[in-house]
Amino acid sequence: MKINKEKATGEIYYNDKGKVYYSYVRFDVLKMIPEGVKIILDVGCGEGHTSAEAKSSLKASVAVGVEPYLPAALIAQKYLDRVLTSDIEVLDLDYPEGYFDCIICADVLEHTRDPWSVLKKLYYYLSDDGYIVSSIPNIQNYLVIKKLLTGKFDYEDSGILDKTHLRFFTLNTIKKMFDETGYEILKIDYNLNSGWKLNLLNKITFGKLTPFSVFQYLILAKKRM
Repeated sequence: MKINKEKATGEIYYNDKGKVYYSYVRFDVLKMIPEGVKIILDVGCGEGHTSAEAKSSLKASVAVGVEPYLPAALIAQKYLDRVLTSDIEVLDLDYPEGYFDCIICADVLEHTRDPWSVLKKLYYYLSDDGYIVSSIPNIQNYLVIKKLLTGKFDYEDSGILDKTHLRFFTLNTIKKMFDETGYEILKIDYNLNSGWKLNLLNKITFGKLTPFSVFQYLILAKKRM
């Protein structure tokens, strides 16, 4: 299992003009996708820009999106081959076993009631040599711990404590979830949001504080055969 310590780039939530996360290309997620994938399932595809970019830059031939938010799904239909406007937890995908060689779950699993069941469902549709790419917020981040130390756990409009998050994960619980659902993690990357003081302390401690600096983990996994 390879851990890439380079900070990923990619705007995720809100910018200064109020554009929301589903209108971005997730370049940090794209960096995790190996070359050679041909058929993509993008769960929580938003407006479809990330998978559309994957079709362009990675030369994928087919991109199917799943997006429950109708305004975003309607835009995604312009870019993807098919968009299913539904919740992945209740959706019956009408595709054969092993059809997709890349499944993207970018900031999706934490929004589901049972992410373990979602990963098991997606396992059926992933080819034996395919990949699943996921991004998951890190509840171990120092900003959350700082709030807990003052007795606060206030939900927000976006970020780690997004009010729509139903599940929370650390790196260890992410690893456990993928292991329990039949996957082998190949690579871990991350996005950081720490200040200079924590960065300095992290260097002094030879990276031992990295889990507290990580805002979001990026996971590349495959079926465990």
